[in-house]
Amino acid sequence: MSLSLFIVLLPISSYVAALSSIKSELGLNNAGAGALFSAYLAGYAVSALFVVPLTDRFGPKRIIYISGVLSVVAHLLFPLMTHNVAVGLVLRALAGVGFLGIYMPGLRIVSEKFSASGRGMAIGLFVTAQYASHSGSLAITGGLMSTMAWRDAYAVVAVLSAISVPMMFLLLRSYSETRHPSSSGRLDPTVLKSAPVRYVILGYSIHALNLYAIRVWLPVFLASALVARGVAEGQAIVTAAGVGGLALAFGAAGPFMGGLISDRLGRTTAASLILTLSALCAIGFAWIGHWPWGLIVAASVVFGWAASADSAIYQTGITEVSDKSRLGSTMALQASLGLLGGVIGPILFGGILDLSSNNYEWVFAFTALGILAVVAIIGLRRLRSLPNSGLLASGKG
Repeated sequence: MSLSLFIVLLPISSYVAALSSIKSELGLNNAGAGALFSAYLAGYAVSALFVVPLTDRFGPKRIIYISGVLSVVAHLLFPLMTHNVAVGLVLRALAGVGFLGIYMPGLRIVSEKFSASGRGMAIGLFVTAQYASHSGSLAITGGLMSTMAWRDAYAVVAVLSAISVPMMFLLLRSYSETRHPSSSGRLDPTVLKSAPVRYVILGYSIHALNLYAIRVWLPVFLASALVARGVAEGQAIVTAAGVGGLALAFGAAGPFMGGLISDRLGRTTAASLILTLSALCAIGFAWIGHWPWGLIVAASVVFGWAASADSAIYQTGITEVSDKSRLGSTMALQASLGLLGGVIGPILFGGILDLSSNNYEWVFAFTALGILAVVAIIGLRRLRSLPNSGLLASGKG
């Protein structure tokens, strides 16, 4: 399942790799470029409210099949048809729906297969495949762009992702689904009455805000640092995509490692430690622009890991504090409300860049991410104090 997820999501960061070219071609400012990126997450977040609850009633398999096809088609059409922002927004949103319909039902299948003592590691591996797709997509698309136009590079990667569709069918055709026929298949918002559920969603939301802001703007920051050193813009874009891909590649191992750590230390303790490192990295990046290039690359790798490593902890935690008969609704609200942070992140970061002076734009933007990480830590410590935290990680909280 992790391999098929990795392949279907190969085009997931093709937009980021081509961002500088897309901005120039479509005449976008930084906030507009962030909005076009976030249409993907908006499609994910909105569709979660309707798609994921269906897994309570019907099971996840057919949703995964349909969503796989939708993801491939939407990504393929983006480079072929996007000649204005409106078309791009629609196609990005549809690709986000496809992502949601593969990822969340897949997480449900994995969570049902493992006990609490190993669930964090198992879900961490599945989430790691998703993160690895971001770094692989960025590196592959960036490499192809060195010899072809961005539209051609994006289309090639989208075609490669189609291999995943028959893989998913062959993998899941004999899987016996867990269904709850009494469920209506509609969203049940009353699951938010649970305080542990709310705190897990808060942590995931801030995690997503920071993560997606970094995924979009880290390569742009690296490119600007190279241009300031006298590197030609075209070469700076290709190099920044490669370094960004390297950082995300190390980050891809983060969810597996974070899930494993949380099995040992508890969900809230592990997430708090990782968020502390992420906050320190963000504040450090606020002043890193004139450091030696080798140190910037090394810091990018550490930042990429820290921004990613707590993801599986929230994905695992939500399955442990939820009513099992309403798990679909709980996961839907986590995906939707949590990913609203992912939608806001790139736009907020880009907006800060647009409003700040040239000398301090990156300082203000990265510092904001550090402050938000501290807010998430406070929420996790509150969750740790609740009696229901005993449901997490076999009582470790």
